[in-house]
Amino acid sequence: MTGGTRQGDGLHLSVYAFSNQEDVDKLMFTLQDKFNFKCSIHYNKSKKPRIYIFKQSMGCLISLTKPFMLKEMLYKLGL
Repeated sequence: MTGGTRQGDGLHLSVYAFSNQEDVDKLMFTLQDKFNFKCSIHYNKSKKPRIYIFKQSMGCLISLTKPFMLKEMLYKLGL
């Protein structure tokens, strides 16, 4: 469960294992389409892409993921 990092009031999803930008785009568009998440692609200092989920979508993200997270990892969601 280390694929995400709280960033301000939002969340960065680390998608470094994806082989190309097209795959990252597909995942971001799927999150937008299926879950109505407001998100965008940000880049780290090494120019690797991350998906940023905006504050407006955090409530939905928390309700979808909290039941499956270890209690020790809930801090990643700001809980």
